[in-house]
Amino acid sequence: MTQPILYQKFSQVFRDKKMSHAYIIQGSDVKEEKDFALFLCQGLFCESLDNNGIPCGKCRSCLRIEQDEHADIAKIKPDGQTIKVDQIRQIKSFFTSSGVESRRKVLLVLESEKMTVQSANSLLKFIEEPDGEVYIFFLTNNAMSLLPTIQSRCQLILLKQLAKDHLKQEILTLNQPLAHVDLLVELTNSIQEAIELANDEWFNSTRDLLAKWLDYFEKNDARAFLFVQQYLIKQAQDKMQQRQLLDMLVAMMKIKMRKQINTQFSNSIDYVRMIMNATQAKQKLASNVSFQNTCEQLALRIMTSH
Repeated sequence: MTQPILYQKFSQVFRDKKMSHAYIIQGSDVKEEKDFALFLCQGLFCESLDNNGIPCGKCRSCLRIEQDEHADIAKIKPDGQTIKVDQIRQIKSFFTSSGVESRRKVLLVLESEKMTVQSANSLLKFIEEPDGEVYIFFLTNNAMSLLPTIQSRCQLILLKQLAKDHLKQEILTLNQPLAHVDLLVELTNSIQEAIELANDEWFNSTRDLLAKWLDYFEKNDARAFLFVQQYLIKQAQDKMQQRQLLDMLVAMMKIKMRKQINTQFSNSIDYVRMIMNATQAKQKLASNVSFQNTCEQLALRIMTSH
């Protein structure tokens, strides 16, 4: 359980039967957002809450919720890049029909920041004038991207980011080498994303290439410049991969810098300057400087600053 205070707080809410009809659940991990939303659902439908308001997790309702099979819980997620108004229209019958297993109905809106204005507006009346026991949970990584009218009618639940130490322990269960775990923790606060990265062939091959490039930088080896055209251009084919490659490089530099500080080992490698140069390279790429020019200029700057 990575949000103990929130789980405790809402157990009290369940016990006192004081659930609001609409919540925005904001987090940095899609899986964690959904897990917390399902916990709220269990609190609403559980047949055997304990004295502290904690769902039993064993009754028929709790088990169906855990398996995503409860008939009175509906989900909407983006169709392509957005959640469209037609998707909301299709869900209206869910709101107007009687509950299958209880009087309560719950709608989960996944990645709700991707709602169009029209689809968001079409949900407003269900929030403003809920018909019976209707609950809506908006899951998002950015509550401020939702319409102000949605925000003002919902209670906000902020899922705190995982502490790096906790995230590291979780990732260690993936049996990744320690150095790779450090890189995953540096790049993401999401266990789910860390798992995906750890198993991504492109990510792993790029990490190995960058380790070699960084080794050239540390040795002030002129091959660092040639390395760009020989390997990096082929490795990062599109803007997304190019940005991710530079993000990985900065992260690896930070890990090296911390190791240097923690071991109190002083050498001629100025990781701070490296990181500054690599960060500037990210800004150039964002300004539409070509990836090859960005990386070649970065290599020259790092080697001439030794």
